[in-house]
Amino acid sequence: MSRVEALPWQRELWTGLNEARNNGRLTHALLFAGPEGVGKRHFARALAHGLICEAAGPDGYACGQCRSCLQLASGTHPNLHWIHVDHDEKTGKDKRDISIDQLRDLSAKLALSSHYGGAKVAVIDPADAMNVAGVNALLKTIEEPPPATHLILVSERPMALAATLRSRCQRLRFTVPSEEDALAWLRYEEPKLPAEALRLASGAPLKALAFHRDGLLQQQTQWRRDWLDVWSQKKAPLAVAASVGKDRELASAWLSALLVFLGEVLRLRVAGNASGEIGAIAARISINGLQQLIDEALESQRRLRSNAAPQQVLESLMIAWWRWSMTRPAASA
Repeated sequence: MSRVEALPWQRELWTGLNEARNNGRLTHALLFAGPEGVGKRHFARALAHGLICEAAGPDGYACGQCRSCLQLASGTHPNLHWIHVDHDEKTGKDKRDISIDQLRDLSAKLALSSHYGGAKVAVIDPADAMNVAGVNALLKTIEEPPPATHLILVSERPMALAATLRSRCQRLRFTVPSEEDALAWLRYEEPKLPAEALRLASGAPLKALAFHRDGLLQQQTQWRRDWLDVWSQKKAPLAVAASVGKDRELASAWLSALLVFLGEVLRLRVAGNASGEIGAIAARISINGLQQLIDEALESQRRLRSNAAPQQVLESLMIAWWRWSMTRPAASA
């Protein structure tokens, strides 16, 4: 099997972490924080495999050949635990939280003896899906970890984690790579990937690749066309919201795409660039107005995670967007 290595733009981060490991300074609780699509989960997998491998090299990577690596490749190694939000068989959708029962079960498994005498690793993803009771159940394990146990928390929203949990973890910040590094990797992974994919993904390479492979690039382009048409009064805001419908996952993707779009408008507004359709919008709306829309979109994401009705959330945003299109051109911020 091929071994899992850090992505090209993560090599410096990997080197620092591996040095800490080789010097016996690797903390047992790590928080991987950063935007979606920059490789946090890939890095977590590479680290977990390296820690559990029975013949890891000096570079910290798993050998890819030992019995532990073979079990890791098949997803059956008893020392590796991935904790996600459970799927609700009744509704056919993911549950809202990582349950306290999942975390209690994890703590019980980590307290057991290690198989093959190696490290035990738990990856909690997304860590911000733990509720208060779940965090409290995990804190004892973090404060008094069993020997050779490592906890990796992954989150796009680290500030949503309880302060008591954040303070007990070493945070590693994952950022968007340079455009040059991102494009070089994408061209290797998917030579036919459209150039616009990286822009639509806010520079996040793995998100751009997922957009392409999941057929979402065309959907993203249509959403942007819809927002432009609402602004120019060619489409009704409620009709655009209705086109997304009640699908919560689709609504979440729509909101993420809208935030990218609003970020583009804001950048053009700050730069004073009024070229093209988006530039024309930037010339009409103030920086304060854009910030209000961005804040409302972020709040809409929170509401969606709190089980608000998806279509109503999107309707509210589209009405706000339409109202700003009716204001006078902005002369200043």
